[in-house]
Amino acid sequence: MADLTARAEMIRKQAEKAIARHKQADYSSEAPEGLETSEGKPLMGLKRYPEFNALVEELRIKTIREIQAKADKIQSEMPYKQQFVLEELIRQLQELV
Repeated sequence: MADLTARAEMIRKQAEKAIARHKQADYSSEAPEGLETSEGKPLMGLKRYPEFNALVEELRIKTIREIQAKADKIQSEMPYKQQFVLEELIRQLQELV
């Protein structure tokens, strides 16, 4: 139980850091005409580049299905296997960015 508590605390801290990074994101770069929010901030992600939407959606669905298919087959005391795998995958992908 202590391991799960420690893991939960680590995930909470990572989430707080990610939220802080997102809130401090640099929006000072100039966006092309018509690609700003109502506050004048450049559009980010799929709002700015909607041509990637289909690929992102496809990868999201494949990833979720793969996790659902394989995580529960792993012998572990972890009660939330799918959630754990997804959180670890997100953490590792964020390190690559």
